[in-house]
Amino acid sequence: MPDTTLVNEHYHFFYDPFLFGIRQDYWKPYSPVTFKAVNGKIRISSGNVNTTGVFMYGNYEFKMTIPTAPTAGDSRIFGLYSKAYGNRNCAYFFISGSNFYVRSYNNDSAVAEQTTITWNTAWTNTPISFEIRWRVDRVEFLVNGSKIARHHTKIPSQVTVPVYLSNDGNDILEMSYLRFDEVRKAVFGSEQGWYSSSSTTSSSTSSSTSSSTSSSTSSSTSSSTSLLI
Repeated sequence: MPDTTLVNEHYHFFYDPFLFGIRQDYWKPYSPVTFKAVNGKIRISSGNVNTTGVFMYGNYEFKMTIPTAPTAGDSRIFGLYSKAYGNRNCAYFFISGSNFYVRSYNNDSAVAEQTTITWNTAWTNTPISFEIRWRVDRVEFLVNGSKIARHHTKIPSQVTVPVYLSNDGNDILEMSYLRFDEVRKAVFGSEQGWYSSSSTTSSSTSSSTSSSTSSSTSSSTSSSTSLLI
């Protein structure tokens, strides 16, 4: 009697500020950050925020408006980063002064694999797609769908990490949306516990033979949210 269970834990989500604004249960701001939704866009200045959800592998697209080309005194980060891990198990876009980098870290060292990216003036003060594709064996960075770097040496290990937005300046870093695709694991916290979303498809087939022959096939698909602890 064969029995097959197929499990798909890929997570897809589109965070639309027009719909959600600033969801207090979705974001963790660190004082004294200015963090608000204005005209369907999330604005951040003078600080940083994390998502309360944590994620593993997948594609993460940030539609960002960088107000100026990288300039002395600038410090902006957007990507996957945990304050608890620090410079471990993270991957992000990083503007530091007049330089623009992409960085990734593994679990073993606080030394980054880093690529310096030449800033394109067309990316200034207009909504631009910045994307991180985190795989088991590599991290890829894209701008407007074009690959600008691929890292193979320092790859975050099989852990869950939050999305992170940081802007240390007084000007406004703006996010039009945040899109998640093909995320292998997504875990969210609440007062009741930690939840992991998953969907499961199962099917079973049985047959028997006596004076008569009968067979039955059944299948079901369910989508559930499981309490972890």
